[in-house]
Amino acid sequence: MEDSVITFNVFHHVAWGTSISIYFWLVGASAGSFVISSFGWVFNIKRYKQLALTASLTAIFMLLLVPILLIWDLGKPVRFIYLLLPSYWHATGPMSWGTVLILTYPMAMIVYTIFVMLKNEFWARTLGIIAIVLALSTHWYTGVVMELNPGRFLNHTALAPLLFLTGAFISGIGLLILILWVQNMIVSAAKRIDWKLIEEMAQYMMYGIIFDAFLLFLEFLQSIYGSSNAVLGHEAVLMGVFRFPYLWMEIIIGLIIPFFILVTPLKKRRLVLVAAAYMVCFGVYGMRIWWVMGGQYLQTFY
Repeated sequence: MEDSVITFNVFHHVAWGTSISIYFWLVGASAGSFVISSFGWVFNIKRYKQLALTASLTAIFMLLLVPILLIWDLGKPVRFIYLLLPSYWHATGPMSWGTVLILTYPMAMIVYTIFVMLKNEFWARTLGIIAIVLALSTHWYTGVVMELNPGRFLNHTALAPLLFLTGAFISGIGLLILILWVQNMIVSAAKRIDWKLIEEMAQYMMYGIIFDAFLLFLEFLQSIYGSSNAVLGHEAVLMGVFRFPYLWMEIIIGLIIPFFILVTPLKKRRLVLVAAAYMVCFGVYGMRIWWVMGGQYLQTFY
């Protein structure tokens, strides 16, 4: 009897931890960077062709880190093979489709990048369209995986895919601004990216920040005027244990301060603009932390 009581009262293992929150951030930033890469070769916005290669290589590099995190998180790494076998793959499982997307998305990006390097307009556009669909689908599926958890009411919302995609867009732009800033410091003057183009990207990031804040406001209303579980989740998790990643990292550092910078003359100062880009990336990672680990908190420890 005593043994059974001890077993019953033991804390449950947290299924998803830091490695999964990093994975979500990498997939999102990869998708956001790749969308910017497609502006020039897919949507024929010619001024963006000069940064297409840097953006696509950034997206590829980040996505190649993803399998390492996912396989490591399994505990028994060889189990990842199961999702690749037809006998285990199931069309109704979001993670089954995620396996397909994580395998095909980087392949499409690599082929697209090759045609960008060859300056082949037709095939770069064709593969770019395919890669965009796969990029958005890859991060959309991560939101769906989180959404389909009725026992974790912080995650159980139809807005999850939109929140993840919006975070992907702004973090991808923020990361790309940081990389292009560093690139401009180490390459010759002739190869530098026009800073006006980077400022234009920052404006797109600002629009994404506004939309992200709107989605968070909708979620806030749901938690305040929702069920007792929703209210408890907001008070005990978001404004309690995970107050720092939710309130400080995501909302204050990741949204409010960058928005203030991007709507004032401060955005004309390069270092301040770069700081805003970094804060957006930092804030989106805060969202991944509380969404992944905070969503499990009440179910795991209460």
